[in-house]
Amino acid sequence: MKWWSKNAHLNVKQNWIRAVFIFAVSIILIACSQVKHEPKAGEYGEKLVNSILLTPSEIQALNKAVMDPPKDAFQRPNVGISFQADAAQNPYRFVLVVKGTTVQAGKTELKWIGGVQSENSNGYHPEVFQSDDSHGYEANESILLVVSSDPFSVSESNNGMNYAVQAELMEASNLQFQSVELQIWQGKGSQYN
Repeated sequence: MKWWSKNAHLNVKQNWIRAVFIFAVSIILIACSQVKHEPKAGEYGEKLVNSILLTPSEIQALNKAVMDPPKDAFQRPNVGISFQADAAQNPYRFVLVVKGTTVQAGKTELKWIGGVQSENSNGYHPEVFQSDDSHGYEANESILLVVSSDPFSVSESNNGMNYAVQAELMEASNLQFQSVELQIWQGKGSQYN
């Protein structure tokens, strides 16, 4: 009887140590594998209203601007997307999903300036959109950056009107663009600047 109870005690102790070890390894893996992902419904809005991919020539212009930033602000590459307004579906959110690779080891920086305007206005209130990515990357590492505007609303008097969101590339470093998707999300989301 003593032999069995000794083995049972040893078995329980080994199982407990094994469980603690598996739990600790799981926590470490979860902490190390927090990978950014493309926007999902509920994060930047409830519904994706419009989405476009930039053309290869637009991607080429962005990459050229990273290597040789234009000295004149009016020559910066710009992007845009439109949507039809419905005040009952406020707020809206503009999101850029950028895929690329790092040029060298280190951090990346990505900053846009832009804003929203209706089809009957001649300007917009500028806002800076930037990635707050402080991760250190290896050279030639694949990256995904999600950059978004603050939530914004349209007035009821503009229901049915087309709106455009425009953004100009202000700064980019240690990044070679492979694809850029522009998105407009509608409704409340869990991600806020």
